[in-house]
Amino acid sequence: MCYAKRGNEMVVSSDSSNFVTASMLVISPGNPIYSIFGHSAIRMQCPSKKLDYCFTFEMESGLEGYLKFFGGQAKARFVAVPTKEYLTEYQREKRGVKQFTLNLTPHEKQELWRQLDNDMLAGAHRKFNLIQNNCASTSMLMIESVLWEEEIDFLKLPVQMTYLNGNLLRYYSRKSPWGQFIFMTLFGSEADVFWNQEYRMSPELLPEILNHAQIKSLQSGKSRPLLIGQTVILPGKESVSKSTLTPIFVFTLLLVFVVLVTIGERLWHRKRLPKVTDYALFILQSIAGIFLLYVTLVTGLFGIHWNWYLILFNPIPLILWLCCRKRNGYAKVYLWYACILMAFIVSMPLVTTQSDTSHLLIAATFAIRCFNSIIKTKNK
Repeated sequence: MCYAKRGNEMVVSSDSSNFVTASMLVISPGNPIYSIFGHSAIRMQCPSKKLDYCFTFEMESGLEGYLKFFGGQAKARFVAVPTKEYLTEYQREKRGVKQFTLNLTPHEKQELWRQLDNDMLAGAHRKFNLIQNNCASTSMLMIESVLWEEEIDFLKLPVQMTYLNGNLLRYYSRKSPWGQFIFMTLFGSEADVFWNQEYRMSPELLPEILNHAQIKSLQSGKSRPLLIGQTVILPGKESVSKSTLTPIFVFTLLLVFVVLVTIGERLWHRKRLPKVTDYALFILQSIAGIFLLYVTLVTGLFGIHWNWYLILFNPIPLILWLCCRKRNGYAKVYLWYACILMAFIVSMPLVTTQSDTSHLLIAATFAIRCFNSIIKTKNK
């Protein structure tokens, strides 16, 4: 690329500060669940050699990539894409792209280009988890890595950066209710901690963060602005489609349906629909429980070892049903689980920021059918 190397020493090809230009690109959110946080990339330009590339941090693509993601084995790397080609997709999706030109020295810019090239040539080797080790955090850490006896001083961070991880993730995903529901389900105990600020950044907050940041010398204490300019490359509009079928709406309807089914069973002795409802809820709860247990304890997808929603979704009810359903006193299982669910509903909002209304509605739905099973067993 636009640098030269002599032994282990970087040779600056030109003393012009514009010989190489380094910028951060910030892309607005998209509709697919993997793009609801937006995207960011590092743009490197060398006009004299007619080089213009966007280095984008990308996970392995295709079905294999998704399987590795949920298996906690997803790897990612920086990939160089010609800028014109890179912007084509976002232009087609009508997503906005802003460019923030970095105030780096010629040596720092060339070193940044060299490290990005090396990262690409190394293949997919960085662990990827979308929430922490992602495009924004990795790009910012890559920029910080080329500073010599300097550091980036984030003088004024957005108020959202003071939130615990759970509330911050809820803010980032607020435009996609189903994306928020899925990510909050998986987030686990990481919701109640506070990561280093680089890992908490997202493309949405990057403009405000970058505009107030400075590069500070560790020796002299002198500072210079991190940015020397910004421009809109592609104007965009809201590309995240809104739906009335939010998780709260859907699970409220489910709760109302279960209440009506339970009333019909108690007053009019309806049996078929309640039985089908119980089977459906039990199967879905078991599938969700096995998956969540695998993601949390086996893959460590988000670097966690506990998830509060394992109380709600876990395979224990399935195991007890398979092993103990024909034994006397099995009905006590319903009582215990119903009590656990009620305690879950009352305590969750008090103990963790992972708690949300959608999951509490699901817990209430399960609890109603458990209490009904207790009553039904006693009446036999």
